[in-house]
Amino acid sequence: MSKGRKKNRGAKGNRNISMLDQHQRHGKVLRPPFNQVPDMHLMSWRDDRLPDILWAVLLIGNLPQVRCLALFRQVIDAATSLPNKTRKEILHSGIAELDDATFDTMFASLVSNLDTREILSALLLFDSLPDRAHWARHLDAPDPALHVPMVASAVAATTEHQSQEATDCRWFKVLFYVHMDRMHLGQELTNQLLHYPNDGDMRMVRPLIRASEGALGVILTQKPKDAEFPRRFWQECWDKTDCIRAPRRGVAELDTQPAIKALVTMYDEVGHHFMNCATTELDARHDAIFGMVLYGINLALSINRGWAHNRIEGRQALRTLTEVYLTLAFLRSRDEKGLWEKWRKHGVGQAKLAFLKMLDLQADEVPDYVRIEELEMMANEDVWQEFTDIDLGNWAGMDLRKMSEAAGAKDIYDKYYGWPSSYVHGQWGAVRDTVFDLCLNPLHRFHRIPAAPRETMESVSPDSIKLVNLLLDQLTAAYPPFKPRIRLKREEEDEAIPEPEATPEPIASPDEPAR
Repeated sequence: MSKGRKKNRGAKGNRNISMLDQHQRHGKVLRPPFNQVPDMHLMSWRDDRLPDILWAVLLIGNLPQVRCLALFRQVIDAATSLPNKTRKEILHSGIAELDDATFDTMFASLVSNLDTREILSALLLFDSLPDRAHWARHLDAPDPALHVPMVASAVAATTEHQSQEATDCRWFKVLFYVHMDRMHLGQELTNQLLHYPNDGDMRMVRPLIRASEGALGVILTQKPKDAEFPRRFWQECWDKTDCIRAPRRGVAELDTQPAIKALVTMYDEVGHHFMNCATTELDARHDAIFGMVLYGINLALSINRGWAHNRIEGRQALRTLTEVYLTLAFLRSRDEKGLWEKWRKHGVGQAKLAFLKMLDLQADEVPDYVRIEELEMMANEDVWQEFTDIDLGNWAGMDLRKMSEAAGAKDIYDKYYGWPSSYVHGQWGAVRDTVFDLCLNPLHRFHRIPAAPRETMESVSPDSIKLVNLLLDQLTAAYPPFKPRIRLKREEEDEAIPEPEATPEPIASPDEPAR
């Protein structure tokens, strides 16, 4: 690990999110507070409401805030000056139904200024704009080279519904409909809206603005034909602009050769200790403890060799390594002879089950990775398989999470099991992380783009060493003394160490020194 590599500290930070203890459990589902509100219907600011006020988005994304808010107020003042019975609207789907005189009065301050007129010419890029005819009477033809970037920067600034620019647009919508007497708010909030953004605590006012604007979707009903404009807008953006592939995030290079050397040495040390503690008696506890520790070291070797530690397979192996540790920690916490034997017999039963299933296949149907003779040997090694039951359930009668809780190792489960499991099961999070890049074109709504598989993920090598050392702690507690641990100096430059052979050296016998 390079000296400049930093750990992710303070993950919670200032994120405005509900934590796990604020979620409510319903069976196997954890629901955040918002999803506990009955009869809630989600509406998207970016997908549905932003396109319908594109003219304001363009201004707020390309002008200083003070100037833009002043222009918004001028539109409201102009609308207020019109007779009460005159239809007034600021959404494109509604502006389309205004007569020419009303439109010209309401938007005179925008179409009479050279700079705002130049910005708003970008509206004419979109053939699907419901009120395009109104704007076309006042605006020059757009220049794609100039106006497409204007639209993109404005949409980028307002895509996040909590951004300052999006909040400014949403404030304008709320204030307009309050003035048109189509929305009623408390006096205090109304006063804060009138003097926005200079009155009140913005940490309170801005969320209230966004909540009020969201409620407008229920208060203001649009005709079905107008509801299709957002979809048409985004389709035009897709048709008329290209994807912009985001550069992949680089990760610090990590030399795993010291870890490989230490793991091979540790494998031999554990093997030597096994022989010193062994007898010829069938001892389920002894074989399980040493076997799982050696298996864990083997997994860690697989992780650290080649590029696995930066790839999918590293995460998959880390998940298995975690399960091995948690299983051993659970068995050690109970340390009951019958439980050790139950774990072993369950494994023998699984070998028998696999063996019998393979016997049902034709010779050319048997998978290449399977050696039937080895399966048969394992199924009969402890006792003739005709006396071996096959348990189709979990050997412990509980899932791994409950086992980790019983072993006092829930923290390890939370850190190393859940997210790597996504890579084992091919869940969306792992798929998204591995084979997709992000399109940085805001007019494409930051969608996903197929990419070459990631080979530069954050390394799981340090975590694999931590788990191996935890396995060694279990070994030490069960069969003391065993003091060796893996200690790597990652902040210093290590000399290159040749990678060992794929298979660790043979285990030393009790009367031979460990290599």
